[in-house]
Amino acid sequence: MPSSFLIIGIITIGFTLANFFAYLMQRLRLPSILGYLLAGYIISPYSPGFVGDAEIAKHLAEIGVILMLFSVGLHFKIEDLIRVKNIAIPGAIGQTFFATIFTILIVYSMGLSVEEGLVLGLSIGVASTVVLVRILTDNNLLNTTKGHIAIGWLVVEDIFTIIILILLPTIATFSIKENFSLIGIIGDIFLVIAKLGILMLFMFTWGQKIIDYVLSKILHLRSQELFTLTIITFIFLIATASSFVFGTSIGLGAFIAGMVIGKTNVKYQAAASSLSLKDIFAVIFFVSIGMLFKPMAITANFPIFIGIISVILILKPLVAYLITILLGYSLNTAIILAVSLAQIGEFSFILASEAMNLNLIPKEGFDILVACAIVSISLNPFLFKMIGFFESIIQKSTFANRNKKTSLDMMEEEQKPPLKVLVIGFGLIGKEVSKIVKDAGFVPIVIEQNIDHVSDAEQNYTIIFGDATDANILKKAHIEEASYLIITILDTKKTVKIIHEVRHANSDIQIIASIQYLTEKSLLQELNVEYICTENEALKAFNSLTNQLFQPIKDF
Repeated sequence: MPSSFLIIGIITIGFTLANFFAYLMQRLRLPSILGYLLAGYIISPYSPGFVGDAEIAKHLAEIGVILMLFSVGLHFKIEDLIRVKNIAIPGAIGQTFFATIFTILIVYSMGLSVEEGLVLGLSIGVASTVVLVRILTDNNLLNTTKGHIAIGWLVVEDIFTIIILILLPTIATFSIKENFSLIGIIGDIFLVIAKLGILMLFMFTWGQKIIDYVLSKILHLRSQELFTLTIITFIFLIATASSFVFGTSIGLGAFIAGMVIGKTNVKYQAAASSLSLKDIFAVIFFVSIGMLFKPMAITANFPIFIGIISVILILKPLVAYLITILLGYSLNTAIILAVSLAQIGEFSFILASEAMNLNLIPKEGFDILVACAIVSISLNPFLFKMIGFFESIIQKSTFANRNKKTSLDMMEEEQKPPLKVLVIGFGLIGKEVSKIVKDAGFVPIVIEQNIDHVSDAEQNYTIIFGDATDANILKKAHIEEASYLIITILDTKKTVKIIHEVRHANSDIQIIASIQYLTEKSLLQELNVEYICTENEALKAFNSLTNQLFQPIKDF
């Protein structure tokens, strides 16, 4: 049993190296995941120098998996999927199907079993959300229609992976049986689905009511520390209870916990509260993956490595490209989607780790997956820079006419979203301001910290429960896209903190703020607030704002 000093030493060295290499990757415009994997490899038994305890890292990584799957469940929105369902669903299913079939054929021809090929194929069928979001953000595509399609595509892949995680124990059970029947397999699958159905039914009825009741009581105490502790408690309580009572994986329980809390009014604050912990343990997860990586396995199984990396970099993008073109999208959209999905990451590791624990794939298979992830993640930013080159090459071919804008593309370009106005506070002034903004034809997004105001809010407003001084809450409100910020609260000290956070995320935003006393006016003027009004004149001033909201704003 390692001493506490050794454990702290491992964590210290791991985080130090992860921080250094993540910084280096960011400077090179590469995803931080590469830095974390490299840091893990450096302290692994397969590299010279200091060797960390992989068993400790593995246990910590399991917490990382729980928090990552909770985050996926928390942010899962069926509405986002419905918007792009016509391409995301057939695209994700088609790409995963062909990736799995070809992987089975490749590895089976090289001596591995069909079961091993199936798991490896399903593992590489899903791309990394972390990498995709970073790449789309760097190329200013995240909030475009193309970005939404790519994210929706990945959501379908994530859901498919969750289903596979549920069925893995059943697959493992039958893989060790010499004699089994098709009826037996179907019966076991139905049993797993029935257990999952009972769990979901309970969680989205009684479970959700219990969570809502407890969180509402906690929120009235106005203790951020207690709120965060309660969210973390629910995550692990639901994850553990799901595994103990229903026999599901702990990760699946965490995913369901995220979905349930995602249905409550506090989902944004819950996400912000758990984000720091999630990020910390995500780093530990990727470092632990790096610690398990054995490079010698690649040279020993080089043909398999080449076969799998070819599926990731050639077959998956080709299938995505063809499906997108066949569904009527432009050449540019097809190439962007193809390149976006030419990589693998965290869900591939999660699925492969679980399969390795169930003896469905050998350790060498896991090592090859890690190597493929490192290569594909490293190449992805460079492939994005070559999109113009790919487009020009295809334009010269017989399929050049595909580059013409289709009705789908033109319709998407014409639907420009209305300018967004962020309103802080949903009290008397905040409600009136939100109504004025909405009546003027713009999109008000409200941040409110009083749970009673959020619960009583009208359904036609987008209201986020949370603290507006929290950068994560502002990010959830898409502060970077907002044109105007209207602060209706009368706490000047808090207003100043909000302005600092907002300016950091969106330097061009125009700000309108309320103050309680005229003596506080100079504080906001120093922060270049365009429009300042006192409590007494607030309603009158904001009513006047209707006709000048998107004109140069003057101080009354």
